[in-house]
Amino acid sequence: MPDPLSKITDLVRSLEELRLHLGRKDLVVGGVSVNSQLYFSLANSCLRNHAILLYGGMGANKTTLINLLGASFMNLSFDEMENIMVSGHPEQTEEKIVGFLDPRQWSQADNDLEVLWTPWTKSRWKLINEINRFPSGKQNLFLEILQKRKISYAGKVLEAGDTCYFATMNPDFSSTYPLDEALLDRISVCVPAMQPDFLGSLALGERKLEVRDLAKELPRFSLEEFETLPQNVAAINIEGQAELAIISLLKDFTLCERAPGYDKTQLPSSKPSRGLCNGCHYFNNPELCCWQVDEGLSDRVRQDLRDFTRALAFLTGRKAGIEVLKAVAPYLIWHRVTPNRSLLDRPPYYAAKKLAFVTDLVEKSINRTLNERGEMNMIFSSAVDGEISWKEAIKELSDYDDPIARLDYLPALERMR
Repeated sequence: MPDPLSKITDLVRSLEELRLHLGRKDLVVGGVSVNSQLYFSLANSCLRNHAILLYGGMGANKTTLINLLGASFMNLSFDEMENIMVSGHPEQTEEKIVGFLDPRQWSQADNDLEVLWTPWTKSRWKLINEINRFPSGKQNLFLEILQKRKISYAGKVLEAGDTCYFATMNPDFSSTYPLDEALLDRISVCVPAMQPDFLGSLALGERKLEVRDLAKELPRFSLEEFETLPQNVAAINIEGQAELAIISLLKDFTLCERAPGYDKTQLPSSKPSRGLCNGCHYFNNPELCCWQVDEGLSDRVRQDLRDFTRALAFLTGRKAGIEVLKAVAPYLIWHRVTPNRSLLDRPPYYAAKKLAFVTDLVEKSINRTLNERGEMNMIFSSAVDGEISWKEAIKELSDYDDPIARLDYLPALERMR
């Protein structure tokens, strides 16, 4: 069987040579520059039961790219992929999305009705086009699918199985709706889809054939090759430093001295942006993340970080270490948090560069974990492993003015008594 990674490399080359995707190389993964829109979509294709959201203006090749990748990975035509996807609009009904009952069954004596599931429901490649054109009530349908991995209708349940989920989203217009926060938390990655640059636009102007005709020349994956991709990704080991940085990153965004249980996800209406942090010892410390965003991060972010670090390492031939994590993490976090406006409104962000703002916070957190926190982490690990007593560890960690030491390590050691 051909190496799936080699076929993915052929697919990337074909998309560029056929002028089907010419995005700028805006993502540096361990020294390799790639296009974020393409490579995160490829990473999601290699995983299962994760969702990726492509966010950007009209004509940024969001929907077309996902359908092109779907045609390649699912071994279908471009037209078939377009027919499978679901497109958002306020009047879209559950019957058109999920399935419906054949009226001829209503007269059956046993009344054991059968649901006629839609092709989208039965597909293992699910694209929700323009998801923010669905009102909140319809968005709950997708939340349930992502949460339970099951689709229910008229008392019947269909197991979704291991599926690749994709969604696209245009900026806010008069006909769009805000995305529910719970739904956003279940979207693993959000990637800005940029318009092609000048050279890309020139190359696109030389394209002679329609997309659907060019799509016939893309490499196709067999079912066996498609099934082996998650196994190839799972076989990659995450380096110890990256594992530590992932946990510390979640703690940096989530720990809060004034929240119940020091857990910012438990905060009610009070938020850092609403004065929660006034007078706090950590407030205005530029090296700390806690006061710079309103929300904490749920534990599912930890697993998303691990999975996509592995996937991007697999695609780029790099080790799943710190450099890959630094590239991946901002795209998994920025849509899940609300930055402090007083900071985001300033240069160099100008209230428009939220991803850049979160990227800087991620960089600060990881660097702090690798440098200033080195001895602190060693003391805690030694206590957990029984190499030193918990009393000795508490005494030494009490000297560290760090939220993780004070709000997490010390309470944990107290419970070891």
